[in-house]
Amino acid sequence: MTSLLGRLAKLQRLFQNGLNVDKNAHLPEADLRKISLGNLYVYQQQGVLNTFETGVAPSVRKVILGEYFGITDRESAIETLNWLSQAPSQTMFHYAYAAFLQGGGSISRKWLNENEELKEHTDFRNDCLEKLATMEEQYSDIERTGIVASKEAMGELGVLAWDAGRLNFIGRLCLEQGYIAKEECMQCIDAAYEMTKEVYTNWKDYAYSYVLGRTLSMGTTNMVGLAEDLLTDPKSPWIYIKW
Repeated sequence: MTSLLGRLAKLQRLFQNGLNVDKNAHLPEADLRKISLGNLYVYQQQGVLNTFETGVAPSVRKVILGEYFGITDRESAIETLNWLSQAPSQTMFHYAYAAFLQGGGSISRKWLNENEELKEHTDFRNDCLEKLATMEEQYSDIERTGIVASKEAMGELGVLAWDAGRLNFIGRLCLEQGYIAKEECMQCIDAAYEMTKEVYTNWKDYAYSYVLGRTLSMGTTNMVGLAEDLLTDPKSPWIYIKW
């Protein structure tokens, strides 16, 4: 799955001509603010940044839903969107990060394995162990690329934006694929907004939280450049829409 994602992303970057916006779109500011939570994923897939419709090609949409998220019908769509709305990555991050602070290596793994809260949740604990391993492996790059300045800052930033951004984007893809109704899609968009509106105070923190979440899921910090584009390009809604 990861290799397929990498090939698609590399192919798309070859033809990428900057940010894709619809000059004729005029969404109200409140609506555009909510929609923009999905813009890192939209931009990665060469979609349109300032419209309700993602602008993602149908063939790419089918791959993202089916290959990456296992969404092939209404039932699997609802199941996955409910899962994302529970902020699974942030919950996992909580335990992996606490273990990370124990000192790393076998000490951190022992802390997770002996955690009383996780003893009856072995699958989740194993996922936390994998997340911990990625955190240890990627931390130097996470710091080097400026995602965070310290271990303490990483804990404060968290990865809630990674869950919210995907909930926003995948909900819209599911609507476009005909798996859910518009009202259900709006519930996803509203839920993503409610998850994040009091947690972050600016687009940069939101963007870097998303990048951190993706790094810990994909094992690479290569999303930083896209985040910087959205934070600095005058065409980006993040420039003219207040958090």
